[in-house]
Amino acid sequence: MTSRLALEKRIRYELSTLAESNAHHDFEAICLGLARGRIATNLMPATGPVSAGGDQGRDAESFWTHLPSEVAILSSFALGATQENVVLACTIQQADVPTKIRRDLRSICTQGGHVDRVVFFTLSPVSVAKRHELQQQARDLHGISLDIWDGLAVAKELSEHDLYHLAVDYLHLPSDLAPERPVPESPRPDWYVEALSRWSTRPNSPSTIGDLVDLREGLRLASTDSLFAADLPNWLTMAKQLLANANSEDVAVRAQFEIAWATMRGTETLLPADDMLKAFFGLVPGSLEDPGILRDGTMLLDLGYAAMLRRTTSIDRCQLETWHGALAGKIDALLGASPYPNARAMLLSLQAYLALHQRYPAGELPEHGEMPSMSDTMSALRGTVQIDAHHGVSGIELMDVDKGMKALGELVELLPEAPLFPIRDTADIFGLYTSQLVDHPLFGKVRDGLDDALERVEGESGRGSRALNRALRLIEVDRLLDALHELHVAKASWWHGDTLEGSIEMFMLISRVYYQLNLPHAGKLYALAATTAAHDATDPSLKHYVAHGLVAAATCDHHAGQSLTATRTFNLGLLARSHYGDRSDQLEVHSAVTNMLQDQCHIFRAAKAVRPSLVPLLSSLLEPTNVMEAVTSVLDAVGGTKPMTESEIADATDRSGMGRLFSDVGPTRYYRWAALGLTWQVQCKNERQAVLATERFIATTQIVLSEFARHDAHLLVEPLLIDVSVDARNGLGGAGWVDWISDKRGGHWNLHLTPGDGADREALQLESLGAAMHFLASQSLLNQADFSAVMDTLFAGGLSHKSSIVRSYDELADLAEGATYAAFSEREETPVGRSDPSSISNPSPDMQELQGLAASYEANRNKIHENIAYRYARLPAVIGPVLGLLQQDTQFTFIAKRLRREGWLDWHLLLAIANIVVNGRAAARGIRLSRNMTASEQRAFIDLIHEPARTSDPVLPTSSFTEDSLRIHLSTAAVSGLGTLGLTLHKKAVPTEAILSFLGDRYRYWEDDSEHEPYFPGAPKF
Repeated sequence: MTSRLALEKRIRYELSTLAESNAHHDFEAICLGLARGRIATNLMPATGPVSAGGDQGRDAESFWTHLPSEVAILSSFALGATQENVVLACTIQQADVPTKIRRDLRSICTQGGHVDRVVFFTLSPVSVAKRHELQQQARDLHGISLDIWDGLAVAKELSEHDLYHLAVDYLHLPSDLAPERPVPESPRPDWYVEALSRWSTRPNSPSTIGDLVDLREGLRLASTDSLFAADLPNWLTMAKQLLANANSEDVAVRAQFEIAWATMRGTETLLPADDMLKAFFGLVPGSLEDPGILRDGTMLLDLGYAAMLRRTTSIDRCQLETWHGALAGKIDALLGASPYPNARAMLLSLQAYLALHQRYPAGELPEHGEMPSMSDTMSALRGTVQIDAHHGVSGIELMDVDKGMKALGELVELLPEAPLFPIRDTADIFGLYTSQLVDHPLFGKVRDGLDDALERVEGESGRGSRALNRALRLIEVDRLLDALHELHVAKASWWHGDTLEGSIEMFMLISRVYYQLNLPHAGKLYALAATTAAHDATDPSLKHYVAHGLVAAATCDHHAGQSLTATRTFNLGLLARSHYGDRSDQLEVHSAVTNMLQDQCHIFRAAKAVRPSLVPLLSSLLEPTNVMEAVTSVLDAVGGTKPMTESEIADATDRSGMGRLFSDVGPTRYYRWAALGLTWQVQCKNERQAVLATERFIATTQIVLSEFARHDAHLLVEPLLIDVSVDARNGLGGAGWVDWISDKRGGHWNLHLTPGDGADREALQLESLGAAMHFLASQSLLNQADFSAVMDTLFAGGLSHKSSIVRSYDELADLAEGATYAAFSEREETPVGRSDPSSISNPSPDMQELQGLAASYEANRNKIHENIAYRYARLPAVIGPVLGLLQQDTQFTFIAKRLRREGWLDWHLLLAIANIVVNGRAAARGIRLSRNMTASEQRAFIDLIHEPARTSDPVLPTSSFTEDSLRIHLSTAAVSGLGTLGLTLHKKAVPTEAILSFLGDRYRYWEDDSEHEPYFPGAPKF
């Protein structure tokens, strides 16, 4: 049986394809069926073609019926009918949905009959703030109520047994995935009938805690289940009798809680129980000390806030916030008394709960009817915590994040000593606010501590579920790197037979995130892992993932510029859909297929425009399927559009972070991508083993780059060019066999790798990881110890299992015979834009070079300022009389002013001048400057740097101090000064431009200064 979580996600996925296939009528039918089942039974579809506006913006509307007003309602239709004039509107539009809603409301309310309420269905999410804005505009401009249902809400309802038939009919889901019919319970269980009778005829007055425990089950059931709502007044009367006769303060406050809770839940108003809250909180911070009662207090606070927002209480915001502060103060005081571990754990949990409570903005309350009912709210909250991400949670403000996280940090440390503390509610609240807490320094500690505690209770799969929920929330707010970390946790937790489907879904989701990060070969690795896991599964219901993984891999190949490979892999995916009975005749069913079909059209259009000789080969690759008909129809539709030139295509792919099209054509394969400011070009022979080994290295490197994005590796922003030779053995290539070819900008290397056939999987993985680390280390200015510390952190965080899964990359991606590679290699065509310089960039915000001060700057700030002050104090004496000559020289003054416009300060000028002077002085004293200097020569030169000028030293002419000479000597000084900052250059070549750029951007090289008298005109004030 498919889990409810998995079914909802499947439905959400299928709903998303409706927009891509322009299936508006199917979505309209789904919404009408859902509305009849959940909103009102007396709804009928509007008439008139939607595209022509014949329905006046209305996709369905209610018809009048007198049945709801009848005294005795005997049918479910009458029970569900409405006497309001309700109009349904639907859209599959993805962009600017709020504008679409406003336009449709204007059409609905200005044409046709009177409208009381509009229910708007959309596939795209609408934020809470925007929803409230639209609802207010609907009231102000049109005098109507507006409800908005998004794809998440629709999917949740379609996963219910009574509405699942809509998913079968219109989304083509298998009927055998239908959720089980709810097992009907007795309308009035025996225990309930007996309890109600006993309490109704009770001769004596209840007064004890035992009486309260006996009464509350019936009271709670009557307040939460509509089948027993008629009994609620009786239960409340009996509860108030118990309160009046309570034999202790403990019994009284617990009775107050039960009465208030049941009143709000059962009657949707707190007004009759306002006095209960006032009496309860009147004892805070006085005599209430029991952690369990204090926990009831936090729930009553929530009840009060909920009633305030719904205008169903006389208690105002100020009073609630006062109670909130008093309760928090009481808990703080009790914690200060060092209670026993289990009590302390409960108090820490309450302290965190109050600190992480929503801070409601000051201002007007929501309008009547804008807030959902309490029952709907509780149902939605349960769904939020247990099932999926919650739209809107990310935008709220919390009371005191630091205090809350500190309390949770103490709690997770205490948990081993508090085995009786129930951790699940605390973990749920923490998960709910993931997007607000993820940046806090204690997030990782708290997350891991709560997961460890829950894993002891519910096993590894529970950890995976929680990680998945956190990931979905993070994806919702575009925190892809943080989401990726959580997805890898979920993957590791679910990787066993009992949860194989969840594991495969994790692979697909991880693949999609890597793709969104513009790391296509990392995405391809996980897409093919899903394909292989599904192919090897014994459960036939999982076989459809074979096709899904192949199509996703084809999309990644297209993004990487491997156009022929993408076309062939797409064809394999379509064949797999046909083989496993996955409705291959309906290409619009899955968005992945639709997206790749669009990509295929781009490939063909580019080929026709600039590589027409490739069109027959591309057509032959798709020949086994019927997809060419769809491709041809699209191309015919845009036939009148002016084709792009080769340079325009190359520029468009660069700006999109894609590899150049047809990079897999010809004897050499080319791979390009950008990440963290680095641009990579890797190339190899277009042969089977070479391509598989090279892509193994690329996939690993892209995964490593995504991990480095979470750390400050002090990377120099440069291009890297890597040739790959597949001639190593037994995994002994990689970092252990890299030949440096040239010191051209960024560097050019030859990397030797082991072919995959017959090689040990672990050896291949370590070889690839070593190679990736080698190139990143070459670009890092961190010293060896600091870089090793970053590597240790990455491996401790699971880098090994993130970079290898199921099988080696070579096995997963071995989808073509040698003859296919030969056919591609023998072509005479070249990649699009092969002769144009590459300016590829990564548009993903998560994969940009780091901005702002380097992580190590603060530790070196004092040393930097000391060095600057030392230069002002010592360099004028070292320079000697030439300094005065330069200050009077018109040409040098002109040069200095020009350099100042670029940010040069006085100490930059002094440092460059001093280096020129000292080099000339060294030559005059017979000290030769070369890489082969002896130790004594090096010491003599260093002494010379700090020695004041002698009267016997020659004075260089001012013409020696040209702009080029100053630039060269400042760059040299900057490089030689890295060691004083705890930084290290690991490359043979000295990339002075990149180093100065790093120092300027990350180390305030052009900003930090020290107080001094100006030496040259135009010096900025200190």
